[in-house]
Amino acid sequence: MKDTETLSPVLPDEIETAAGRLLEKACERDIMFATAESCTGGMLASLLTDVKGVAHAFDRGFVTYTNEAKNELLGVPLDLIEAKGAVSREVAIAMADGALERSRANLALSVTGFADSGDEPGLVHFACARAGRRTAHREEHFGPIGRGATRVQCMRVAIEMMTEML
Repeated sequence: MKDTETLSPVLPDEIETAAGRLLEKACERDIMFATAESCTGGMLASLLTDVKGVAHAFDRGFVTYTNEAKNELLGVPLDLIEAKGAVSREVAIAMADGALERSRANLALSVTGFADSGDEPGLVHFACARAGRRTAHREEHFGPIGRGATRVQCMRVAIEMMTEML
């Protein structure tokens, strides 16, 4: 029997298992998570709240698909977005830092990318912020594999980064 419900039909078992382990470790350490998502549209928040018995490690999620939402909800400067692009290292870091600052979480993960369109389909930037630590960044080039497949790969990377930051 799987531990998650909503996303089970689309996620590989190893991602669900890794998410469960991550949440268990977070609960043991009294760590809370926040997410700041663009191209994944809240899928990571859904995954982290689907795991029975440990979902209380999740504080909140910000779905910031537009530049204005990134600015209003996370405090990402519009001039930074204009200068670097919404899909960039700098914006991913600003998103993660903003989610950490605007939540009760101890650790925040951001994801911004081109799921199936844009300058380079499959280009995704991730950032993971934790109080007292340097914000980590990761850039992935999944290629033109489609929106759904890109989002699934994003779940894998996000869980890996959050686990490393724990």
